[in-house]
Amino acid sequence: MSQKKLRNNPFQHFVGIEVIQLGDGKSVLQLELKDHHFNLYGIPHGGVHATLLDIAMGTAASFPDNSGREIDSVTLNLSVDYIAPPASKTLIARGKVTKKGKSIAYCTAEIFDEDKTLVASGRSIFKLYDREGSKR
Repeated sequence: MSQKKLRNNPFQHFVGIEVIQLGDGKSVLQLELKDHHFNLYGIPHGGVHATLLDIAMGTAASFPDNSGREIDSVTLNLSVDYIAPPASKTLIARGKVTKKGKSIAYCTAEIFDEDKTLVASGRSIFKLYDREGSKR
């Protein structure tokens, strides 16, 4: 997956998610929490965690396959476990592909704070498409 495509993901940019590392069916993303990410209880809104997990897994699933073709992915299912509120304003998400076929990818991801405390985890299934938009 090209860095250009990642930068052009409007929602990812809007939320403030940065790609730190990408390749080999894995991704590392970072989010610096701002005031607008928090809910009325002073903790990050659950949608922030879900978004970060979804993008971490989706970018891992969309990394070019062995043929070199670039792949797009669409989330079919997303499951999130909220574990602990973060102790810092920096979140790191690590996504990985656990199984990938011709048209489906299964992924997992975890979010940690700067103290390496596990904040949330997730599992997802993605439908895979060739970059041109045709089904795989």
